[in-house]
Amino acid sequence: MNKLILTAFLTVCSILLFAQNNILVLKKRGRSIQYFTKDSYLSFQLKNGEWFKGIIIKVTTDSIYLNKELIRYSLLRTDTVHFSGFDFSIKEIFALPKKGVQIDYIGGRFQITKSGGHVHWYWVKGGWIFRAGAIGYAVLNVLNGLIDKNLAFSGSKLGIAAGLFLGGVILKKTYKLTIPIGKKYQLETINLSN
Repeated sequence: MNKLILTAFLTVCSILLFAQNNILVLKKRGRSIQYFTKDSYLSFQLKNGEWFKGIIIKVTTDSIYLNKELIRYSLLRTDTVHFSGFDFSIKEIFALPKKGVQIDYIGGRFQITKSGGHVHWYWVKGGWIFRAGAIGYAVLNVLNGLIDKNLAFSGSKLGIAAGLFLGGVILKKTYKLTIPIGKKYQLETINLSN
């Protein structure tokens, strides 16, 4: 009797193990860097610019099936709602958020949280601190000139402010919060049953 129960248990376990036999893999130049399986959270941007966030239900050779998850925060409580029946072709995915970037349901749609999520040095990497510092430095020099009644501003001081501001603008243009799917990054599926 024990052998029969053990055989039935092992058969059920093996069926459950092979029920999900595909994995979605994010690769960088052919090297796997992140895996997504059934019940994993996945946030991505479609080619039309719309963000989507959900829990993976199933991965096939060319598609993923998700449950959309909406979390709404209020003063008294937090509500989580799940909607099922969403499927996307892997070719529809345009970008994924970088590690630490948070996608939330804000204003009736999914979007990147402006605080940057858990991205370290976000204000420096995005150039915000340099732009704000440059404006503050320029305003301080102009106010000091007005207080001293010396309106002949030093070109070097305003040049430093302009250089800092330009550096901040360049950082803002070059720093991205997403991983674009294309030449450098690819999404592929791996079939584990083969």
